[in-house]
Amino acid sequence: MLQLADQGRSRSAAMSGKLDELQALAAVILWKSGHFDTLDLAAVLGVGEDAVCRTLQAARHVGRGHL
Repeated sequence: MLQLADQGRSRSAAMSGKLDELQALAAVILWKSGHFDTLDLAAVLGVGEDAVCRTLQAARHVGRGHL
């Protein structure tokens, strides 16, 4: 089954870097709008989707009062 995967779309298993402060703020605001998914945000911000997911998770954690 793996041989059928689109080789052009494959990515490394390594995590991408962090978002800077402005990218993180944009990601949270756009996510909360309800119009974008994490893949859309990653594409617009030019970062890996995993970095967007980690940023949103951190924002939820802080929003619950956990520092």
